[in-house]
Amino acid sequence: MMRERLVQWADYFAAAGLALWVAAGVLLIRGGAPTQLLIGLLVAGVLLIGIFVYAKFALVKAVVTSRSARYGSNSLFVSVLFIFIVGILAFLSGRYVYRYDTTANQSFTLSSMTTQVMQGLNQPINAILFFTPQSGAQQRDAEERMKLYKSLNPDKFNYKFVDPDAENQMAFDYNVQVDGTIVFERGNRRENVFQADEQSLTNAIFKVSQDTQPTVYFTTGHGERGIDDTGDSGFSSLKDGLANLNYKLQLLDLKTVTETLPADITALVIAGPVAPFDPKEVQKVQDYIANNGHAIILLDPGMQTGLDALLASYGVTVRNDLVYDPRFGLFGRAQIPVINTFATHAVTQKLNGQSLVFPGARSLTTAAAVISYTVTPLFATSDASWGETDFDSIKSQTAKYDAGKDTQGPLTLGYAIEGQGANPARLVVIGNSAALVNANLRPVTTSTGQQVQFSNGGLFLNSLRWFTGQENLISIPNKSATPSQVTLTGDQSNFVFISSVFLLPALILLIGAVVWWRRR
Repeated sequence: MMRERLVQWADYFAAAGLALWVAAGVLLIRGGAPTQLLIGLLVAGVLLIGIFVYAKFALVKAVVTSRSARYGSNSLFVSVLFIFIVGILAFLSGRYVYRYDTTANQSFTLSSMTTQVMQGLNQPINAILFFTPQSGAQQRDAEERMKLYKSLNPDKFNYKFVDPDAENQMAFDYNVQVDGTIVFERGNRRENVFQADEQSLTNAIFKVSQDTQPTVYFTTGHGERGIDDTGDSGFSSLKDGLANLNYKLQLLDLKTVTETLPADITALVIAGPVAPFDPKEVQKVQDYIANNGHAIILLDPGMQTGLDALLASYGVTVRNDLVYDPRFGLFGRAQIPVINTFATHAVTQKLNGQSLVFPGARSLTTAAAVISYTVTPLFATSDASWGETDFDSIKSQTAKYDAGKDTQGPLTLGYAIEGQGANPARLVVIGNSAALVNANLRPVTTSTGQQVQFSNGGLFLNSLRWFTGQENLISIPNKSATPSQVTLTGDQSNFVFISSVFLLPALILLIGAVVWWRRR
């Protein structure tokens, strides 16, 4: 009686068993399913198929031992083997992901700065992406970007998507007003971004990961470059760029300082003064540096700044000249040296292969050795350069090297100075401030229409990070994507058209005809 009922239900058992196997395969391919669930589905499917075989053993035996089964066994084996291989490949691809970027400038690879920021996370950061179902391609692009970020630090970075229309209260709590808003949070710290490009995402993650906001003070009152000046000679682009990296820039008039510099100061910047500092101001700067302070001093040619004695006390002498480099001048202009080789130092370690430009620079040299400070040259001009001391010839554009009067290259343009101890004083001195003006932080267009981007801003950022002991974050800006195109001649275009429209279909028809002829 029981066997008769099993025979009646055997077909349903077989169908259910096959369905369980298919479900296990689908879950395996999609990934993320618990291993216990997959094993359970497979075992249940085996039991149901076993019941079918028990109930209809005679039928199964007849089918298996039939002539068609014997002839088809080889095809069945090949089919099963193919399915098995596909399943193994799906299993491996779901658990081991490997990406290889074949673009010339690695357009689809995260930059070294992003890698360093992500791998340097000390606490988990969560990303909440508010996208409506209508966002479509924008959401897919954001998800692909999030996968790349998570692969750099799976334990400290997580993300999830939320539909702001369906989760109104959550969107309100996170101050989401625009579809496509991405919120990064760590504890009570939050940062909202509205674009899924790498620069915006990395800057937001870096801001959220920091407990404090570094403050950089720029001196004023001596004709220095203005951090709010949006003209070509201003520093507003530098200010905006540093603000995106969680730096706060403030102005500081040393004449108003009664005792010590502000307590929240991370670094002091003296950028291109045209009037001399008062001795009392110089003393305040010296006291700050002596107390394990950090300073960047940018001095232009022909300016009497009153800082010569201060720099000499740290082992650096500022020459009163204008550097010419006919070998490595920007597009043939010798008075604008281009630097692309660097000494080994934390400030310059990631600049190899990049170029810095210094329009109107003065040279520096070492003074008498100072035991308590280490003075390291950072970069220099070529041996074809010289330091022109005749400023009248510079104005009349008749400057030339005069032996015994001018200084023959190579000429050092920048020094890094470091004191002793666990938290040493650190200085960067450069014989130029124009390198960081707005005009030189933007891409330069050549006569052929090509755009060239210099890494002057990266040098400044590297210096700040050296000051704060974040050498692991020293990096260069992310490369911008450049479109690639293939230009075909007329003959090449004709070949592509004929081969794809006529030759390939004809080849397929020919193969089919040969197979038919051999089997007829």
